[in-house]
Amino acid sequence: MKPWMICLAVLTWIGALHAQHYPYENAVQQKFASGGTIRLHLEAGGYTISPTDAGDIVVTYHANSSAQLDKVKVEIKPGIATADVYVSRTPNNKFSATIEVPRQSNLWVRLSAGQLDLENIDGDKDVEMWAGELDIEVPHPEVYGHRDASVLAGSLDAAVFNVSKGGLFRSFSDQGPGKYRLHAHVTTGGIDLHGTE
Repeated sequence: MKPWMICLAVLTWIGALHAQHYPYENAVQQKFASGGTIRLHLEAGGYTISPTDAGDIVVTYHANSSAQLDKVKVEIKPGIATADVYVSRTPNNKFSATIEVPRQSNLWVRLSAGQLDLENIDGDKDVEMWAGELDIEVPHPEVYGHRDASVLAGSLDAAVFNVSKGGLFRSFSDQGPGKYRLHAHVTTGGIDLHGTE
């Protein structure tokens, strides 16, 4: 399949995802101290990662039916300074989740496909996905040292770093004054690094 056909399929999938209403909901919660590293292993869906001032990781997930909801598997495995979050067996095209993490957290995220909205969280960010749209809120670009982003096929909009590119094999890499690291990659789709809207 050609890259533009994959992009079209993914964008159609995302449009259907946003049009859905999810009457069924469940949540999994785990204590986890601020300042640690959280690794998120996510299967296809629409995700929002939000900061919280509570010392917890909370995954609240939604599906279109109780049968779909029951099939989803969510696990949070905490360590002393790290935690692994697994979301698997997600229903096709009809799943969304909000993941709340301590405001001060380093994030490592791998998503197979879908939509990922990453809100303002203080810490390193290492985010990759195969197909879909990645949206990262960067209200203070100066807090990042090394920052890089790349898209194999699609669009890269990093206005906060004065970068905007579209097409094939788009990327940027530079060094800022801050202490955090930002890495973002999407194989097919789009990346948007922006300030607070």
